[in-house]
Amino acid sequence: MRLIFIDKSARDDAYYFFGALLADADAVRSIEQGLEGVATLLSREIPGFDPATEFHAVDMFHGEQEWKRVPVAWRVKACILVAKILARSTASIVFRGIDLRAHRRRYGARAYPAHLLTLAQLLECVHERLAWVDEQEQLGLVLADEHHTAAGARRSLRSFKVGSASGYTKQPLTRIADTIYFGPSHESRMLQAVDFARYFLNRSKTVEERDPRSAAAVAKIVTLVDEIKIVDYIWCPE
Repeated sequence: MRLIFIDKSARDDAYYFFGALLADADAVRSIEQGLEGVATLLSREIPGFDPATEFHAVDMFHGEQEWKRVPVAWRVKACILVAKILARSTASIVFRGIDLRAHRRRYGARAYPAHLLTLAQLLECVHERLAWVDEQEQLGLVLADEHHTAAGARRSLRSFKVGSASGYTKQPLTRIADTIYFGPSHESRMLQAVDFARYFLNRSKTVEERDPRSAAAVAKIVTLVDEIKIVDYIWCPE
């Protein structure tokens, strides 16, 4: 069985994204140990840095919350180290998105809810990957950050497992085990890892970096994340 860690985000009202980190036992161990190692390094080098601090990508990038007192150079270094940990792991990344404006123009009031549609398309990619890894037996258990949409996501997955999302997915998602389990990201290095990958993949596609140093850092991070990315697709209904 693979563990499937998922995370979502939007870019204004233009795009909606989901990322999934597919991890076997070796990947879970290496990513957890790697992130703990980076946190320990920062706690030795940065006065007052708590090694239990969450690797929340938006805070790391902008220097907010617990990352406010971390100098820019160290934040960049931490991001690159996390990206290297992912790149060297046996995990895989799936990144799916929807062009929200095109979706609204095409379907109007009939539009399937974007967050559930993106989730369905993401999990279909996960289903196909699990079938490729092990044609007969492989299952995936999905874990996500706590969110107010949890109940709707669980209900939708139950539907996706017995039938496709009409017009959007091709098959029942029979390789997704049980339901979606939700937990606090600040207690999960794996949820932090998928948040990190999803954030930088989102940013690289939707933000034009004005500072060349930021552009170079984001490009380096994304190049590393790309080493284990197996799906990268933004659906535009038009």
